[in-house]
Amino acid sequence: MDNGKDMEARIIEAATQVFLEKGYEGSNMTLIAEAAGIGRPALYYYFRTKDKIYNELFGALIRDFIPSVVSILQLDVPMTERIDKLVDAYFEQLKKNPRLPFFLIREANRDPQFLLQTALQQQAGNWAQTIQQIFQHEIENGNVKPIPVFTIIFTVLGQVVFPFLAKPLLETVFPDEGFEQIIAIWKPCVAESLKHLLLPE
Repeated sequence: MDNGKDMEARIIEAATQVFLEKGYEGSNMTLIAEAAGIGRPALYYYFRTKDKIYNELFGALIRDFIPSVVSILQLDVPMTERIDKLVDAYFEQLKKNPRLPFFLIREANRDPQFLLQTALQQQAGNWAQTIQQIFQHEIENGNVKPIPVFTIIFTVLGQVVFPFLAKPLLETVFPDEGFEQIIAIWKPCVAESLKHLLLPE
């Protein structure tokens, strides 16, 4: 029999699929309970509201990914190697959650303040500050160009996220390559683009 933690994990996994597919507004407790294979009373025992599940889901995504980004940036290896590892980490995260870009874009357009507040409740602001400090340290040491942070965000998100957003189109236009091969070819291009953006000549 599932213990409490196992059941919570099962609910979060089911809720993740529901939220990723339908967004916040299109999801409800009934759909989440059905996806988890439990009744609504059991769901309410663990999570009283949809918001609590949403917050926990968002927290799980943050805890699963952002610390690994910080760990990569803190590695005592050349910045070129850290960039390669960072790009790998972003692509692996999206391969695990291919609907995540649709979810984030839909939620950012639906209610950006709500999305931001949810992220801040999960200490995303602290992680962002840590990443900012790491980059500032690298800039001061001459390892990274002094460029606005948003240019890095735009480059990473644009080049990493777009293939997943456009997956059906890519598979239609390039049927012989296959999506996995397209990503394998594209990934080093993204790393090289980031190196050109970040590293001094």
